[in-house]
Amino acid sequence: MDPHDQQEPTSTPDTTSEIPAPPGEESAAPESGVAGPVPSTQPAAGPGAAPTWSPPQMWLGPGPYLQRRTWQRTTRNAITAITGVSGAIWALGAIAVIVVGWLMTGFLRTAPFDGAGGVVVSCATRTTGDVSEGTRVVAWSDRTDKIVRTTLRRVKEIERPDPDNAGKTRTVCYLPFTLKGLRSDAAGYTVRIGDTVPQFVTTKSLKEGAFVPVVVQSGGDR
Repeated sequence: MDPHDQQEPTSTPDTTSEIPAPPGEESAAPESGVAGPVPSTQPAAGPGAAPTWSPPQMWLGPGPYLQRRTWQRTTRNAITAITGVSGAIWALGAIAVIVVGWLMTGFLRTAPFDGAGGVVVSCATRTTGDVSEGTRVVAWSDRTDKIVRTTLRRVKEIERPDPDNAGKTRTVCYLPFTLKGLRSDAAGYTVRIGDTVPQFVTTKSLKEGAFVPVVVQSGGDR
């Protein structure tokens, strides 16, 4: 066979570039041939977003109790005793204050006092006709069975506003008396001067000094 008649080797055409890419993957590989970054499947954490993981934690097992210090062991009983005694003292002090306050309140409520009063008389005659210096005074109250007795003393003079002349004063004469040992818790005392009609005088008025009006009884009532 003539060597010129031998068939020359034929080259297979490259058809790779002609094969179409699957739909959706045409732009998967860039023209430079370098693969791009793979997108992350986790959302990006923004401001205020909770972390997607927690740090590891380690818990130790319970250990033995710590021993008390030497001073705690030696002073525990003393501290307990002192605390108990001080608490008892405070309690007794509070009870004592309450009792003393109660006693003082009761004493002030029932404490005796000396009541003062007087009977207005004429400055010229120094008498009312039925009442004069030395007339007996008797007082009693429903709070006690005790009857207080005294007498009218020497006449006294005081200046008082004149109801008939505004801005002026007039001289008032009266026979004073003192009732000793009156009860503060009584609403008042019934006061009888001589043979006149008894008059009720409040405790407050007797403390401040009261003028007792004189009402003369009729002849048959004496």
